[in-house]
Amino acid sequence: MGCVSLSADVTHGFGARTLPHSAPVATYSARLGSLLVEQTDAVVRSELSRGDSDLIYPIADEIGDASELVTQPTVLSPARPFLKWAGGKRQLLPDLLHRVPERFRHYHEPFVGGGALFFALTEQNRLDGRAVRLTDINAELINTYRVVRDRVETLISLLSTFQNDEGFYYHIRALDLGQLDPVQRAARFVFLNKTCFNGLFRENRKGQFNVPFGHYKQAQICAPNDLRAASRALRGVCLEVASFADIEAASQPGDFVYCDPPYAPVSRTASFTAYNGGGFGDADQQRLADVVSALGQRGVHVLLSNSAVPLTYSLYREHHVEEVLARRAINSRGDRRGRVPELLVAAGPLASELLARRQDATRSAAAK
Repeated sequence: MGCVSLSADVTHGFGARTLPHSAPVATYSARLGSLLVEQTDAVVRSELSRGDSDLIYPIADEIGDASELVTQPTVLSPARPFLKWAGGKRQLLPDLLHRVPERFRHYHEPFVGGGALFFALTEQNRLDGRAVRLTDINAELINTYRVVRDRVETLISLLSTFQNDEGFYYHIRALDLGQLDPVQRAARFVFLNKTCFNGLFRENRKGQFNVPFGHYKQAQICAPNDLRAASRALRGVCLEVASFADIEAASQPGDFVYCDPPYAPVSRTASFTAYNGGGFGDADQQRLADVVSALGQRGVHVLLSNSAVPLTYSLYREHHVEEVLARRAINSRGDRRGRVPELLVAAGPLASELLARRQDATRSAAAK
């Protein structure tokens, strides 16, 4: 699917970010694969009578079908990640939000993952009036985001039938993705994410998801209001399957790019590099560092998070680097869980802005 160009000063995606979400209402028969979408003329007339006929849904191929309408009011919940994600940034949000540039044009995340910073910025209304582009190389992740954005009620209806059962888990894990439609694939992805071991995403060399069952006594497979809140936040957002390398062509001076790549391992046995079936090794870290440097030189605000290890210190030694502590819970050894050092790297005009902020804070402290 194509996205709106983010190089323009005004894009079609802006107005849609404040509109009510629309999605089809669905019922689910006894089997996966028997998803029945119901849309009646009476429902449409009811919605249009409330003034929704004036809504504009831009670029139907990317944003969704304007005829898909939610018929039930929803409880307003804060927008937040709806997936568990290894290395997710919810614990690091205060540090990240403190380092967002004061002014920027459009927003990009080339490793969207759980989207913690995106959702936090949305809740703070700091993305209003800006085009937003979220990308990842993980096609199933991006498909899930698109379904949450465009067909959240259908997804909720399907997920509500899933069970936290080991046999059911392995049955769903073994399904052929080629035989599933986008909503079914998204339901499978969310279900596996919520019930697999530690919420990990790991693929074998054949690209097959191979994380075992998590054996949780309780698993919140379907959180309707969280999904609806995420759907509202994603309205008008450009979602694409893309490598981080294409961010150079997609961004313009004054844009803000946040990079949260698979972290450089802290040891030979660390497993945070399971980006996809091919992994994310030292050569990929070097290519990313080159991209960050190129963006900074072009006047793009860049913020990057990564592990505090010799490799990353070396790769980003010419940029503005700060070390912070983050809580990490995913480790095979309990004594290695807890607060660990991570690096926050700024490049481009953001680096100068953060340095100026630090100098101002130092002068203010000295004046007291």
